[in-house]
Amino acid sequence: MRHPGLALPRLQRLMRAQDPTLARAALLGAFFVLERWGRAAELQDELQAALAEARQSSALAEAAELAEAQGRLHYQRGDYAQACNAWSQTLDWAADDARASCLARIGLAHLCYAFGDWARGGRVLEQAERHYPRLAGDPYLRAKIALNRAVSLRVTQGPQAAQPMLQEALAMAREAGHRDYQAEAIWHSARGARDSGEAAQALALARQALDLAQRSGYRWLQAQVALLLSELQSADAALGWAGQALALAEALQSRALQASAHGRLAELMREHGELGPSWHHQQQRQRLEATLNQGQLPARLEELARFDTLPEAGQASTRDAALVQVIADLATLAEAARNITDLRDGGQLAAQAEAIARRLSLL
Repeated sequence: MRHPGLALPRLQRLMRAQDPTLARAALLGAFFVLERWGRAAELQDELQAALAEARQSSALAEAAELAEAQGRLHYQRGDYAQACNAWSQTLDWAADDARASCLARIGLAHLCYAFGDWARGGRVLEQAERHYPRLAGDPYLRAKIALNRAVSLRVTQGPQAAQPMLQEALAMAREAGHRDYQAEAIWHSARGARDSGEAAQALALARQALDLAQRSGYRWLQAQVALLLSELQSADAALGWAGQALALAEALQSRALQASAHGRLAELMREHGELGPSWHHQQQRQRLEATLNQGQLPARLEELARFDTLPEAGQASTRDAALVQVIADLATLAEAARNITDLRDGGQLAAQAEAIARRLSLL
């Protein structure tokens, strides 16, 4: 957690141990380190082989942990269906109160967020908290959950509502010695400052997050902060940051990040009057977004529905949940409108706005 660079060589040696249980545990440790550095794909074959061996020997608890790691690898690339399947396997094989089950539920909440279903994601995240009895003594997971709650609150209720969760995430990450999540909490605070119109504060926080992400080797966050800096700065500086974000996203093989970077470059090129390069980046963005299979979201959400099992008691009313979802959809629509680079997309945005208006009229 605190010194991944020192731990990795030892873990790699233990991956060759004769004891298969020890070797699989070392593999998971090495994955934890390399994932933070954006190099998790290097262990894809080893994860698959270890998972097959664990299942063959009926070591289902270990198989569950390996499947959970595979889910994170799939999610980072934008392979959402495979991520859903992997985390589903984790919940099938692990004890309900196991740490792997908690991690899998957090992953499934990520998927709900990626599909824009903020209400369901919040309920799945609450399950992650309820079912893991050792959560109070696990500051890493508490930081992870707080970060996810902050993301949901920022979208559904605004940047100020997210601040308490971000402060909790930062405190828990410091307690765990996990600099990656410290940097991520600061980045989210920078986004909140941007949304609140506090440009100078956003820029200072973004630079702080980038410095910490670079020192910890957290390349996913380096790309995200670079995108944010491209919004907070202008002219050649903005282009430079967007280009860095794209290079990092390609190295990470993250299609979602690549699409965002291409979209930002398309916008900046258009502002510079470079319509040819702008069109190229816009086409790349659309191509990448198509590979994320966003058109299959309703079916995917039905796959996730079986993990949304909290009782109605104590939950928001159906009307309140629907209102939260409409607010989230409006925020997503506003973000899309803010990033529009092709006027031909305006008709689609207008249609989405009309659909949201109809839903509001029924509440």
